[in-house]
Amino acid sequence: MKSQIYKETKEKLEKIKESLPYLEKAVKLRSKKQIENSVGLFAWNLLRLYKKVTEKGTSESIHDITKKLWWFRNQEVKKERKYKPTKEQYSLWAKRYDKENNLLTVLEEKEINDFIDFKKLKRKEVLDFGCGTGRYTIPLAKRGAKVIAIDLTPAMIRRAKEKAKEESIRDNIKFKQTDITEYEPKKKFDLIVSMLVLDHIKNLKKSINAISKASKKGTDVVISNLHPEILRENADLETGRARGYLVEGYKTDQFCHSIEEYVDLFKKKGFVLTKIKNLIVDEKYTKMKKYKKPFSGMENKAIGIIMKFKKIE
Repeated sequence: MKSQIYKETKEKLEKIKESLPYLEKAVKLRSKKQIENSVGLFAWNLLRLYKKVTEKGTSESIHDITKKLWWFRNQEVKKERKYKPTKEQYSLWAKRYDKENNLLTVLEEKEINDFIDFKKLKRKEVLDFGCGTGRYTIPLAKRGAKVIAIDLTPAMIRRAKEKAKEESIRDNIKFKQTDITEYEPKKKFDLIVSMLVLDHIKNLKKSINAISKASKKGTDVVISNLHPEILRENADLETGRARGYLVEGYKTDQFCHSIEEYVDLFKKKGFVLTKIKNLIVDEKYTKMKKYKKPFSGMENKAIGIIMKFKKIE
């Protein structure tokens, strides 16, 4: 920091310190009006300090500080959460999963037609590798695909079966409750989808081995996940383990697998990456009430990713 800026920064820090006794006095007096005024003075001096250090304008500085306030608020909420294994969290989540305002699934489904040709699914053999509540199992089967849907969580499978029954397409789907890394396919598939699944699994190699066993030359594999950079922000660099937040009040493990790791592991099994797209938070979503709180300050940031691989050998 330049000496002149440092000197002025120290002066503004002293102004902040000077404003604290007024705030302390207002709190002791329990005077709402005086507290409001004292907080306003403190915030004004804090803004002046931030502008001096960053050399940014007033509007940009206010925007930055607001983003940081939300970030620290979210960190405190996350610290208070109790640990619960992923399977147990999905069991709790099953009944309301389809009703929640999940921006990641909204962004994913907005782009999915560029990765799956829904018009050419009739009589195709499809594997939904971690089907959840049937978010893709149902539309794939409705378009004539023969779907085998597997998932680790019984509650998710039950909800998917209920939805299939409601849509009268139960005959097009075979459900199986199993650990996807242990799945032993009895056939080869034309298309495999694994949506928002693989970042919950530590051993990515084992998962891709299972996918490869279910593939033949020409098989397409479509995968979506939370973006690796989002996970990397709070991941252990050695293990790749990060904290996942699925159900309110709880935290669980997720794993940061880089794009390079996916490409390398699939390449070893005879696949090539044919399409990839970041799922970016458009500014319009942060202005919507249902998304504003969790995604404030994340405008133009990639929160998810979709990849498509094809088996060529």
